[in-house]
Amino acid sequence: MSDRSPQKKGEFRAVIYILSGTGSGDAVKLRQDSTLFGREKGDVILDDVEMSSTHCQIQNINSVYHIFDMNSTNGTFVNKIRIVKSRLNTNDEITIGKTTFRFAIEEDAKVRHLNTVFKSNATAPSKSNSSIVDTLIEKGVQKKNNYILALWIKYANGTTEVVDLPQRQVYLGRATSFGQFENDVEISRKHLLVKINDLGEVFIEDQGSTNGTMLNSAKIKGMNRVQPTDLIRLGGIEIRVQAKVQSP
Repeated sequence: MSDRSPQKKGEFRAVIYILSGTGSGDAVKLRQDSTLFGREKGDVILDDVEMSSTHCQIQNINSVYHIFDMNSTNGTFVNKIRIVKSRLNTNDEITIGKTTFRFAIEEDAKVRHLNTVFKSNATAPSKSNSSIVDTLIEKGVQKKNNYILALWIKYANGTTEVVDLPQRQVYLGRATSFGQFENDVEISRKHLLVKINDLGEVFIEDQGSTNGTMLNSAKIKGMNRVQPTDLIRLGGIEIRVQAKVQSP
């Protein structure tokens, strides 16, 4: 039987307590949707040499929290067991690199004084700052917009098109029902996941494709946040993607 506390929106909040490593003794409220952990990129950035640049992610899926390893070099552990993905329960112990956390679901009223993760940040923290939180502003309480995906696509034959998709995530590949992806033999049938979170941040994840996915000339591993100016390459196809607020 799970020991997970019942969660009601606005009344309960996921919290991590840092037991050892960078920021030991700190407690941080997680975001309402998903929280990225890493040494260089993420919502929670730790100065830990054994952590990967983007290491793992905790997601709130229908009010149940799950943790996903993002192809990290040294792995993600829950209760000392290495995982690829795992459901989280109160008092579960998470270890990434040299840092250990305790996961908990707490009453929001009791933890309002705690630091709160705000948004992804691609810059490393200052060496002089021992806090693992870059911003203490809570954006999760702000009104959520209804976002859609907007893709600019340039095919190998030089033609381009702009596609607006009224959905929060899409898989791109030769099996995609739109565009000219099926004509590129270097692209896998289910090549790349593109998704938006509640704050309008866009993320991509290669789906184990044969030839990989390039982001600004570097092959990606795990989940990566992208900006509208970033160039994504699948085979001979170039893509730029951004979130757009859907008109009411």
